[in-house]
Amino acid sequence: MDFILMSEGDTPVGLTHEHRYRELVEEVLLAERVGFDAFGSSEQHVALGTASVSAPEVLYPYLMALTSRMRFIHLVTLLPTRMNHALRVAERVATEDILSNGRVELGTGRGNTTLALRAFEVDPSENKAQWREGIELIRSAFLNDVFSYVGEHYKIPPRSLVPKPLQGPYPPLSAAAGSPSSVETAASMGIGAIMGGLYLGFDLVENMVKLYDDTLAATNHPHPITPRKMVAVAGGMHCAETTAQARLEAKPLFEMAKLSTDAYERLSKLSKDYAYMGAVKDIDFNDEEYMFEHSQGFMVGDPEHCIEHVQRYADMGVEALVLRVDSLPHDQLMRSIELFGKYVIPRFKHPRNVVRPADDVLAEIRAARPAHEEALRQFNDTHNLAQKETVR
Repeated sequence: MDFILMSEGDTPVGLTHEHRYRELVEEVLLAERVGFDAFGSSEQHVALGTASVSAPEVLYPYLMALTSRMRFIHLVTLLPTRMNHALRVAERVATEDILSNGRVELGTGRGNTTLALRAFEVDPSENKAQWREGIELIRSAFLNDVFSYVGEHYKIPPRSLVPKPLQGPYPPLSAAAGSPSSVETAASMGIGAIMGGLYLGFDLVENMVKLYDDTLAATNHPHPITPRKMVAVAGGMHCAETTAQARLEAKPLFEMAKLSTDAYERLSKLSKDYAYMGAVKDIDFNDEEYMFEHSQGFMVGDPEHCIEHVQRYADMGVEALVLRVDSLPHDQLMRSIELFGKYVIPRFKHPRNVVRPADDVLAEIRAARPAHEEALRQFNDTHNLAQKETVR
């Protein structure tokens, strides 16, 4: 299991974006020290009251220079042609791959807010096809020297990508997948899927993970594949000394969740490709027990409670968790990152190194004694018999 810290630089009223970015840098550096595997941010444009990271391709190289182990994942780069030309994305990611010494991954998507889509004059009925062509073009540019591409949205004559990425066969590719059809598409293309349950529960996510595995296995892949099953805890992860404290502090995260799902409902009415998002209209965000424990959108509690949640994903076969740690005061976010890294991550990364309660170990020692004494008795019987045979 890989653990990916996600933040969108959510900036509260009264704070400057500059100050929030400085805080974010501290959070990422702490995350590397305590064992998180990667950091990622979404690409959000003209967002009101929430995300402030609109140019992760600028933020990441700064962080890459300050870190040595942590990977960086675009969660996600938007591929409508009016937002990002796919060839420019390939160039930027290749540059990041060089600067990070092979520590970058490219997650992709088509946009999930009307604010951004309308600002860039993106047609929501066309951006899914643009996303798919963009992925195919990027993969071709990474794999082939020389490459070319002809499609409805891109017509690239024979060219050579400059610079070339370090990772082979290319930096891992993935796609945001909020619906079963998106999961199938990602698996059939041989790329990773960043799955989320839209606060509709664990069963939906578990079914999507199985669908990904089945589709990946049933598809013939003509290109090198970069499969990875990632699940996003998009509402937020918050770890505190007690579950009651964590819940109390995490209540403001509901407002962020409401804001994001309101955007989903509006999108669902604009295009059939977004129709699945309309299911969020039935969610009761005032049902605290459902939201924290059953919606799949949150991981909130003390370290032991968080461990139980992570184990549920591990049992599904999830390979990486994207944990949104944002939208709360900086000191709470820092404490949450430290507690999670100190007590939760080692249980899945280095379980044999985790110190167990002495009483538990002593109980196992006592329980093992009869088997040891029986083995000792059998050894002595065999040894004594052998000595008698030697004397004869």
